Amino acid sequence: MGESKLEAAIGMSRKWDAREAGREVTRSTIEKLTRPPDFFLLFSTIHYEKNGGFEELLNGVWDVLPKGTPLAGGTVAGFMNNYGCYARGATALAFSYPNINVAVGVGNNTKRNPKKAAKECAEMIMKQNIKVDFYFEFISGPIIPTFPGIGKQTVIRSKTSGNLMKKMIPALFRANRGTDRADEFLEHLVKYIDSPLIGAVCYDDGKLSKNYQFFNKEILKNSAILLGISTDMVPEFQTVSALKSRGVKIKVKREKDNRTVTKIDDKIATPELFRILNWKEGNVKEVEKFYSQAFYYPFCYKKEDKIHAVMLGLILGENIYFANKIESDELELFGLTGNKIISECKKAFSKKSDLVYGVICETYIETLGSSVYKIKDIIDNSTKDYLLLFAGGESIVYKNMVPHHLYESINILRI
Repeated sequence: MGESKLEAAIGMSRKWDAREAGREVTRSTIEKLTRPPDFFLLFSTIHYEKNGGFEELLNGVWDVLPKGTPLAGGTVAGFMNNYGCYARGATALAFSYPNINVAVGVGNNTKRNPKKAAKECAEMIMKQNIKVDFYFEFISGPIIPTFPGIGKQTVIRSKTSGNLMKKMIPALFRANRGTDRADEFLEHLVKYIDSPLIGAVCYDDGKLSKNYQFFNKEILKNSAILLGISTDMVPEFQTVSALKSRGVKIKVKREKDNRTVTKIDDKIATPELFRILNWKEGNVKEVEKFYSQAFYYPFCYKKEDKIHAVMLGLILGENIYFANKIESDELELFGLTGNKIISECKKAFSKKSDLVYGVICETYIETLGSSVYKIKDIIDNSTKDYLLLFAGGESIVYKNMVPHHLYESINILRI
């Protein structure tokens, strides 16, 4: 990449067999480098779990990757790179640069105890004794809980059962189930770090049943991985949102967890939500498609001019449980449109760049369908190499160290 001597390479595999895919994605990445990679970011869709397994995917990677190369990554809903846009396969990004050092931290049980996991991550980085200039973060995504006697449910209609299940949320967290708690992890993490960060929530194919993180030769669950980069490169971070106001504002009454809403505009939360969204509460089929609808009705507030979406997580009788913490008593209903996504992408990717790494909400794939290639056309005209991940949530921290855990956004690291 010219005078900077930075070499960044992106590879991919669409092979069905996990080990063969691991070999191909690694070979197609590092063969573009003239020096061994300083680190290797690996991402895969969930499909390899049933096509050899992720252990075999990593075995294939390490058949080719130089021993000792720091590796981090995880499962994603899909990805876009120089080759195309895919909802199945594996992709990787490798860096090689004369002035770079890398430290990796891991935190476990992120749903059970995000505070402890953040401390574990940061302390592991600190022990490696480098001054970190920016971070990549990957954290375990949400898993739909299984309630005793009820099974996997997102909508519990009974008031009595809903109140009972609400009391069981802490037990679900202890079992590493439920929402990802990535927002809480990030809040605790910024107490230990002092450099910008771009993060992705690991995800599956929309079933919200499992996800994995990759750390060197290990396959992890319910974990967070932090990759710290020390270098004289100065990357640029950017966030844009394609959310558009629907013109509906509400006031909410929250419980102490800042996730459970008991009242909307002084009315019982669940029936008022259904009224606002025009969902027919008695139509079981409509309600069972909960997440396919809920992702398109985020309630939002602004924090430092960034739109923070709080996503519907569960209906627990008369109460609404949100997937992330609510930081305001006043929320506004937003929505997504394909035209808005395209227009925001034109702004985000208008600048000429050698390399772009980005994290985009997986909802964008569903919203755009085949039109997702319009984003690729935009990026192709401005960027030499790029890798965009479609994830289950997006985190960004700028130099002011204010944490922003977002949904329905586009976050970019540009070099």
